Amino acid sequence: MNVEHQVNSELGHLFQHIINDSQTGICVLDAVRDAAGTVLDFRFSLINPAGTDILGHHPEKLIGKSLIESFSQVEKSGFLDLYRGVLDSGKSARLLEVPYFADGVEGWFDINVTKYQDSVIVTFVDMSTLKRIQIAEKKQAAFFNQLLQTSPSGVVAYEAVRARGADGESTVITDFRAIFFNATYERMFGESASTIYSRSFRERFDHESDAELFPFYADIVTTGHSFQHERYYKRQQKWLQLSGEKLFDGFLLIINDITAQKEAELAQQKLTEALQLANQELIRSNVNLQQFAYIASHDLQEPLRKIQSFGNLLQLRYSDSLGNERDYIDRMQTAAVRMSTLIRDLLSYSRISTRRDKSQSVALNTVVDEVLSDLQISIAEAKADIQVDPLPTVIGDATQLGQLFQNLIGNALKFRRADTVSQITISYRRVLAHELPGTIKPVQAAGAYHCIDLTDNGIGFDEKYLDRIFQVFQRLHGKSEFAGTGIGLAICEKVAVNHGGAITASSRPGVGTTFSVYLPD
Repeated sequence: MNVEHQVNSELGHLFQHIINDSQTGICVLDAVRDAAGTVLDFRFSLINPAGTDILGHHPEKLIGKSLIESFSQVEKSGFLDLYRGVLDSGKSARLLEVPYFADGVEGWFDINVTKYQDSVIVTFVDMSTLKRIQIAEKKQAAFFNQLLQTSPSGVVAYEAVRARGADGESTVITDFRAIFFNATYERMFGESASTIYSRSFRERFDHESDAELFPFYADIVTTGHSFQHERYYKRQQKWLQLSGEKLFDGFLLIINDITAQKEAELAQQKLTEALQLANQELIRSNVNLQQFAYIASHDLQEPLRKIQSFGNLLQLRYSDSLGNERDYIDRMQTAAVRMSTLIRDLLSYSRISTRRDKSQSVALNTVVDEVLSDLQISIAEAKADIQVDPLPTVIGDATQLGQLFQNLIGNALKFRRADTVSQITISYRRVLAHELPGTIKPVQAAGAYHCIDLTDNGIGFDEKYLDRIFQVFQRLHGKSEFAGTGIGLAICEKVAVNHGGAITASSRPGVGTTFSVYLPD
């Protein structure tokens, strides 16, 4: 008996040790019955440390305590009925991931309930951490699925279909099957989900050019190398960009519809070709213009020189015998001179090409000084007072810019008031792009512009003619009042445009005029 007692004692200590050290919650609930034997409640008779940790109660607060008093929601949760059922039937019960969020307990539990005499033994494991991970993974999966389904890119994942090689051991890729795809992919290829899942890659693309890509897809799986390709699909009438990466024993394909981009590139290509044709036409036009310039400077001028020469001979030899008829010769000579001047001005206008002959740093003060030197006689005759402020250095063609200032200053000297000393001022200011007047549209966009103002106190003009003054042959005054051909300001505008800028004017009749030239900074 002593030996049996000792063995039982050791077994008791062993079981107690197992219960206390177990990571599984263990408790024994004794049935509480009424006089009729009906189970009304249960009472804690044992609970191990793991159980108290999981339930968040100290053992002394549970041992001997009522289950209902300790956990107020146990009836609503169905646990009380579960324990009664096991006690009545004697059949054990197991529940997985049972939620309980009350009485200071928050989590999910795996529960085993077994009958023992007039009690139930409840073992329970806290599955909350694992459950929360599962919930997070489901949310993450749902998020990524939503992301993929709403992506503008088509996404499809293929798994390799393999067959035994000749050696009977190795395998070779014979086909692929889709294991995932998004809605965009379905729309791109116009196929239903059932078709995509049920048919292999070769079955779907056997008669299309995409079948040519099969070796490249197999190479992705075999080598792990990525793949990029652009291809036109006739059936879909789309340009698609394909990007493939290895995924397990298959590959992931990202597909972007680049039809609009390709169409834009094609349109750009056509535009470039049209521009090249236009440039060739422009070159031919320039050649014709050079031929015209040669004719204008030789063939057209030669008859005028003869008219002038013969007119001079007539005046020298027959001046004494000519009476009123001499006026005819004078008119002829004047017309010949005017025609010669017109041809020279047209030649100057035609020689200003649509692009600058050379681009270099040009000090505008130097250009203006040279122009003033050339116009020295006209300035002296007009007794003009000319003031020139410090001007900027710009990138451009010095010859063309010289023509611009020569015409502007020449106009100011020509269209002066007879009763007033001519005053001409050339000033400079830097203007930011957003400060430009609304009517100014420079050819070249820039952050800022050089604005050179040439102001005179001449006869001025009505601004309703502003659009006309920069056109060829447009004159606001008769030839009898002021000499000229009406080409000078057209040359000025062409020079400004060639330099990426613009020109405009403001004026008041009898007060004066300001010409404003804008050049990119």
